[in-house]
Amino acid sequence: MAKPGRPSPGLDDYLYWQERLASRKASGLSIDEFCADEGVSRSTFYRWVQRLKEGVPDAVKEEGASLTLADIAEPKFLPVSVTASPIEIELPNGGVVRLPVGVGQAVIIGVVEAVSALRGRRR
Repeated sequence: MAKPGRPSPGLDDYLYWQERLASRKASGLSIDEFCADEGVSRSTFYRWVQRLKEGVPDAVKEEGASLTLADIAEPKFLPVSVTASPIEIELPNGGVVRLPVGVGQAVIIGVVEAVSALRGRRR
């Protein structure tokens, strides 16, 4: 049963964890090693082991069966472009200034000075 405020797992969650746990077993990793590598707690690991032992609930199976071809075929993500940015300056307000590859020292100094000057200003 899901905790208050936590959504109930769907069919995708069950299939994802089924594959994830099979992968852990095949890898030979201990549970502690797997949890550390995957960034999950032992309680989450064991919760999914128990859920998968009990099987996928009928309501979740019905939800998965009701998906149409359009639901399955439609992409559920946005395109992403990745660029290298070796220099990041985190601002006190949580903003981040990213400078491109090959930027010169003079530019870096100028950005730091400009950010420093803004820090004293209040809106």
